[in-house]
Amino acid sequence: MKKLIALIFSVSSIGGQAQLMATYQPVHMQPTVQLDYWVYSTHAGNSNISQYPIVPTNITEMNAIFNSSNSNTTLVQTGTTNSARILDWTSAAELSTIGINVPNGGTNFGLRVQGTFIPLETGWYTFTLSSDDASDLYFEGSPVISTYSGQATQPLGTRTGTINLTAGIRYSFIARMQQGAGGFGMRLYWKSPSQNNAPVSYTSVLPANTYYQSWTQNLQELVSVPFMDGSTAAKAAPSAKYLQTAFGNYNDGTYWINLPYVGPTLVHCLLRTAVDGGGWMMAMKATTGTTFNYSSSYWTAVNTLNPAETNRNNGDAKFDTMNYFHAKDIMALWPDIPWNYNGSSSGGSVNTNGSYNVWCWLQNNFNNGIRITPINFFNLANNLFFGDANNFAGKGTAFSSQVDVRFYGFNYNLNALGTNRWGFGWNENGGGLYPNGNQQSNDVYTGIGMAYGNVSAGDFVACCDNVRGINRSARVEIYIR
Repeated sequence: MKKLIALIFSVSSIGGQAQLMATYQPVHMQPTVQLDYWVYSTHAGNSNISQYPIVPTNITEMNAIFNSSNSNTTLVQTGTTNSARILDWTSAAELSTIGINVPNGGTNFGLRVQGTFIPLETGWYTFTLSSDDASDLYFEGSPVISTYSGQATQPLGTRTGTINLTAGIRYSFIARMQQGAGGFGMRLYWKSPSQNNAPVSYTSVLPANTYYQSWTQNLQELVSVPFMDGSTAAKAAPSAKYLQTAFGNYNDGTYWINLPYVGPTLVHCLLRTAVDGGGWMMAMKATTGTTFNYSSSYWTAVNTLNPAETNRNNGDAKFDTMNYFHAKDIMALWPDIPWNYNGSSSGGSVNTNGSYNVWCWLQNNFNNGIRITPINFFNLANNLFFGDANNFAGKGTAFSSQVDVRFYGFNYNLNALGTNRWGFGWNENGGGLYPNGNQQSNDVYTGIGMAYGNVSAGDFVACCDNVRGINRSARVEIYIR
């Protein structure tokens, strides 16, 4: 049996006087969602207020209700459940389905739930705890939410609290609710940092259709011990980044990833830190052919191609990561363009000398920080301009250019031949930076998912370039995280 650990922690009352909350009970350590619970009969079962009020008004009174040393409080049931229903119920029937019975006909009782929370992201999490009546939530002894009053169960988001958490770190939490008389219930939900950080302005199209701010219960964040190491389908990890943060795994390879909708899927992951810290999952790879030209349905439809080719070998493949994973960052490796092409010392966006040794493109927050599936992004984005192509480090010495337009971004379509999914738009006939310039007479075509030549990726000069790059079709690998 695991060693029992009791942590005593203090909180401040409204008046500022330090108080002691009940000690932690032992947390059962097993690789499942596991929540320990304690059910108390309170107020002597008959609304007796000789030791504490019907509804607490502060932490001291709340602690007294849950203190079985008081004769009016009796521990009537304790146990363990793997059901998250214990964190979201508004009737005795919902609790009884998981084996929990409330005493005293649904009056004068308390419920305490304890578990482990392992965040998938680093940053500020927002929790909401709704209850009838009083309730509170603590992480590692620190108060996150406390509502000490008589109330009906409020809509999610009425009572909230924020806490800064680190991905992959285990945090013990306690949620308590207390019932006097009348209706009862408890609902605990949260938002991750990426759900919280809605930008103040949007550069993509119809962001409301692609950004999900709703409250969630991500059960992958409620496991007792991180065990989703991607080694088997049963241990499919939520992302490549999770493999790094939860397990300190920095070894590239093929891992099981639990993708939305399709579930456990084998995905090639780049876990080495060489490219912006790593944590990348392959979405697509292209040989020097025409499979992924601009009009190909692989950019915008739910489909796959050679999904078993989960490796970096030369070939064409599209994976369900492209269809279902809500990504924030996108990266491309160009396997047949060396990092030091044409004397470069930068290798594009990231210098991969000593790691992958190839040219690199990197665009973090490609949808303005709003997570989106790549196919939805390529369906919606329209001439999504990020800036002067000459200022995009990924251009470097590997790709050709002209002096005007200099578009860099996604879904460029203002020149019939120059259309591409990710890349550049050029001209030399005056007008300056996009959106200015005569884009009908572009003569240099560069990018991924191209109309010119119907190729998957490349760089081509018809005339009038001021910088000459590879000037040919090219292999490319696209990764997301």
